[in-house]
Amino acid sequence: MRFFLRWRATVGSDLTAREKLVKARAALVLDEPFFGALVLRLVPVEDSSCQTMWTDGASLGFNPAFVLSLSPAALKGCLCHEVLHCALSHHARRGARDPGRWNMAADYAVNPLIKDKFTLPDDVLLSPDFAGLAADEIYSRLPDESRPPDEGASDDDEAGAVDSEDGGAGRDDDEGNEGPGGSSGGDDAGSGDDSDGAGDDEGGSSGGSGGEDEDGGGAASGPGSGDPGGCGEVRDVPASDGSGGEAAESDLSRAEADWKVAISQAAQVARSMGKLPAGFDRLVDEIISPRVDWRAVLRRFFQASARSDYSWGRPNRRFIHAGIYLPSCRNLELGPVVVGVDASGSISPGSLNAGCGEVSVICEDFRAEVYAVYFDAVVQGVDHFNPEDLPFEMRPRGGGGTDFRPLFEWAEREGVSPSCVIVFTDLLGTFPEVPPPFPVLWVVEGEAFCEVPFGEVLEIRGE
Repeated sequence: MRFFLRWRATVGSDLTAREKLVKARAALVLDEPFFGALVLRLVPVEDSSCQTMWTDGASLGFNPAFVLSLSPAALKGCLCHEVLHCALSHHARRGARDPGRWNMAADYAVNPLIKDKFTLPDDVLLSPDFAGLAADEIYSRLPDESRPPDEGASDDDEAGAVDSEDGGAGRDDDEGNEGPGGSSGGDDAGSGDDSDGAGDDEGGSSGGSGGEDEDGGGAASGPGSGDPGGCGEVRDVPASDGSGGEAAESDLSRAEADWKVAISQAAQVARSMGKLPAGFDRLVDEIISPRVDWRAVLRRFFQASARSDYSWGRPNRRFIHAGIYLPSCRNLELGPVVVGVDASGSISPGSLNAGCGEVSVICEDFRAEVYAVYFDAVVQGVDHFNPEDLPFEMRPRGGGGTDFRPLFEWAEREGVSPSCVIVFTDLLGTFPEVPPPFPVLWVVEGEAFCEVPFGEVLEIRGE
């Protein structure tokens, strides 16, 4: 009998990393069917080039040394951490944002959801300042020293790594963090965004997720983005054509939709077994039927207005190993942004401050100059802000009836060619007869009661 026990102990200690991972997944299936059903969707890919673990929504990359260093409980916690990145669509919503900083924000959003139920590795990213916030909002609130020195990180950009030592927002205790019930699943009311794969695939990876770069980074997330949270990184949805390039918008939408279906099915199974974790009912409902986050819509509008082009300045790293030099696709700085403020009293100070504050953060990320144009029946004043002047504050002037034509005539007269125009108004005014040659977003407080002849309408509320 003693020999048998010694033999069992020896076998347990000699588990390979893959066997240990499979064993942890099986334990989740039995004990936590919600997470177990979801983690089975991810194909394990051994990847010694990554620091810890990663997922792109299809694959689960893991460093064998990291897996072997974890206790069984901590390994289960890391698996749940990675699954929640996919459930909250973090792999589909990065866009032009820096991958390292995006990973930090995503970790701050995910860890409070599971810290009370699962064991996590030491020193993971937790902060009461970010409890209940979406990854998008956390990203905008991270301290300035964690911002990348360049403009937006691109698909093959080497810049964008954010080390945990200088990431700005510190690693805190669990104090003050809310559990699952206190977090907002609206976190992740979708904003579509960009991709990364990794490492040496042993054959289990989905197409396009494996990167061949010596740094272990894949395509869009950028080599060296690493894992500033130390618990497993999230990478971008791989392109469906297997090219390793940036995923198309259809790929991102499909990835989000597939995970919503999987979450619904996993929740049904867990409920039928009486094992859906406390507080996750609300989270599941908000993931499946999210409330539209106007901030995410606003950021998507800016991203769609940003120019991107191919550049030989930094060759595409994915093909250099084969001796092939191709240009990389880079997101360029956003051109001038015109913010029109209807000064007729049609939008409350609360909504104006909330909307303009978010515009300011986004323009700061894109390094864009801003023209704030205050108008009623005529243009009453203009403030010009360079990227170094951001964030900006609005100083509305005027107060008569509303006519939108002077706003667009001002841009043409002054020779300003905006990448986009944002107009804060109640839509009660005279519109130009001819649509302008640039995108226009009409920002309305509450519900819009009339249609616009051109552009998009975004409804927001004051805070």
